Amino acid sequence: MSLALVGVWLAALGVCDLGRASHDTVGHRRRTACLGAGWLVLLLGVMTLRPSAGWALLLVALLGGCLAGWLVASDAALTPAASGRRRGRCRNLALLSALAGTAIAVLGIQAVDRVPGWPAWLDRTLVAHWPTPAVVVALGVLAAQLATANIVVRLVLDAVGVPATTNEKQLKGGRVLGPMERVFVVALGALGALTAAAVVVAAKGLLRFPELQRAQRRGDRGAPQDGPSDVTEYFLIGSFASWLLALGGAALIHLA
Repeated sequence: MSLALVGVWLAALGVCDLGRASHDTVGHRRRTACLGAGWLVLLLGVMTLRPSAGWALLLVALLGGCLAGWLVASDAALTPAASGRRRGRCRNLALLSALAGTAIAVLGIQAVDRVPGWPAWLDRTLVAHWPTPAVVVALGVLAAQLATANIVVRLVLDAVGVPATTNEKQLKGGRVLGPMERVFVVALGALGALTAAAVVVAAKGLLRFPELQRAQRRGDRGAPQDGPSDVTEYFLIGSFASWLLALGGAALIHLA
């Protein structure tokens, strides 16, 4: 059994979300471009796996619908002007779409008869040392860590009532540091160096500690900014959600 279809799904999610990595919300034109890029990756990936024609159409339709649901709903959930109830419904729909797409990809593994290998001209290269499904899964996991995981973390922060946007102004660089940290943890976890990954996690806490202390002092002076609990919860919840996504990606690479 190959997990290559799961890798294709994650790659489609990652490519789709890379187009809006630096935007909280996007316009209709950019959203269409992101969705088109994700659908293209999905279509090419399913065609490469060569299921039967009926299964291929069904997988593309179901996974494409989940991708569209994720993009539209997550974008609406991160819209600051939306009411809390509307954001909650959109957030639930976005997470449900992502989970449904993952479940469909896992169940759709049964429809993939065989996974094509590397071309003959790559036989003597370094790439040929790794099985094709493992490489597809690894690329999908890494693509999802860059932007999709950031959006998932923001949705989790919104779900627990921590104002992500305001706290990002105090703990600057989270959108850049998060993907770098996750890719590093995934790489270390995939190599089995869990101790080194734990050191990275501990180092982040030590480096962030002075900023948390400054937030505490601002709260003690009665400044109008968010209190220390907001910043601390933002850091702790966001970090743990980010680490769980990275560790899940490393586990998926091991299973592949």
